[in-house]
Amino acid sequence: MVIMKYLMAGLVLAFSGYSSEFMQMTPVGNECIPVSMEMSGCREASVALDQLEFDIDFSGILETADRGDGYAHARCVLSGRSGNYTLSVDVKGAEGEALLKKEYSGSSWQSLVHRFADEFVYLLSGEQGIASTQVAYITRNNGSYSLRVRSLDARPPQVVISDDEVITTPAWSPDGENIAFTSYRNGSGDLYLYSFANSSARRVVTGGLNTSPAWTPDSRYIAFTRSVSGNSDINRLDTASGDVQQLTARSSIETSASFSPTGQQMILTSDRVGYPQLYVMDSSGGTAERAGFAHGYCDSPSWSPAGDRIAYCARVNGEFHIFVMNADGTDIRQVTTEGTLNEDPVWSPTGGHLAFSSNRDGVRSIYLLELNKLTVYRLSSGTESYCATWSPVTIQGGIQ
Repeated sequence: MVIMKYLMAGLVLAFSGYSSEFMQMTPVGNECIPVSMEMSGCREASVALDQLEFDIDFSGILETADRGDGYAHARCVLSGRSGNYTLSVDVKGAEGEALLKKEYSGSSWQSLVHRFADEFVYLLSGEQGIASTQVAYITRNNGSYSLRVRSLDARPPQVVISDDEVITTPAWSPDGENIAFTSYRNGSGDLYLYSFANSSARRVVTGGLNTSPAWTPDSRYIAFTRSVSGNSDINRLDTASGDVQQLTARSSIETSASFSPTGQQMILTSDRVGYPQLYVMDSSGGTAERAGFAHGYCDSPSWSPAGDRIAYCARVNGEFHIFVMNADGTDIRQVTTEGTLNEDPVWSPTGGHLAFSSNRDGVRSIYLLELNKLTVYRLSSGTESYCATWSPVTIQGGIQ
């Protein structure tokens, strides 16, 4: 949401020498492992099979195929009724060898399907799936705001917090236990932590405007933007002690930090050259180096879990689109081409997907992009939604 802040600040930018054309993102093109599956059992079996096929295809690692020789097959039986389901699976390999025979039990058949899909992906590829992950985001409707959590299925989102005052910039902790966010319920932008264990939120930083939290990989520290007297700098909160340390001290705007997977560096937005650009600095502060020169306006960087790529938003011909580049600033690819306001990209915990908000269908909504095939999935609909944050692979809270 820094985009709107810059626009309202009245920055009139006249740039020359920046390319208005970028290489379009092409599918990664890794060969997916074909698998087949069948589902029988209770009345939900048919829709459960549809969900399983979606989970497999959206993984970007496996892909569904008609049953045949040469690849694995899963025979699934779903039994039970609302609130008490069992999913029995029997997976045979390409040569008919037994690979997995297991039962999953739980209150929702969707969660059982997600769990099996992720285990199926890991079984055949050794890579983590994302079917069991969830995405949190902000909605705004008739002056009310809510923080919602949604699974990757048709179930309605869970409303975690709702308020008539602004809620914005949520960030899910890597350990899955908390979501940091900004709330204006006390008249100013304070930083809060929502605990899934306690089903409650507590204020952790006040004084000035405190936004855009970003967690270190160990969930110990939160970098955030603090604005006092109109100037914005990156600060760091020690969640154990409550101590706050200021990391930048410039007259320019410094905001939207994102940590590298080692936690030793961060990438952030700064307008120190007169317009917003991306910079990399040590996570303890110090000198920052510019991360690229391709755009006249860029913001909201997000460092990938593997550390090899950075996603961000940039303005091109008056429109805002999502880009991905190598961590060294090379190989810039434009991810979005539809809509005029695509912003706030965040990586999935496995690094194979991006979540972002877009107005491509008329109402700003949350979309998920699978990078291997460039498959797009619209996660939210109906209500204005933005500021997505992705859960870790192991979820401590949210929808079960």
